[in-house]
Amino acid sequence: MKEQQDIVYVKHNKARFILGKRTEGLRILQDFFTENQYDIKGLTGYLIIKSEDDAQEAIALTLWKSKEDMDSYHSMKNTFFAKITEKIKPFFEQLPVRSNHHLVVIKTM
Repeated sequence: MKEQQDIVYVKHNKARFILGKRTEGLRILQDFFTENQYDIKGLTGYLIIKSEDDAQEAIALTLWKSKEDMDSYHSMKNTFFAKITEKIKPFFEQLPVRSNHHLVVIKTM
């Protein structure tokens, strides 16, 4: 696990998938991050979680070294972001709602 000081910013992406398309969409997202995680500047990790209460909802949290890296990635000018956006967009009922956060503490047991 990365040292906490290496993770400063978190992008919260809440997505709503077309009914029956969440599993496939999340697999595409996971494969993308697995293939590109070391090439995306400033990305230090990610979590992908799916709702137990809503079969269409999922959240992806991406962890970043800096706000600049996070903001730079989330631009259609960024080839990685443009690539995954175009690949996963057909699976969304509506586009993800994104918000920025500053990490306070992370602890795993």
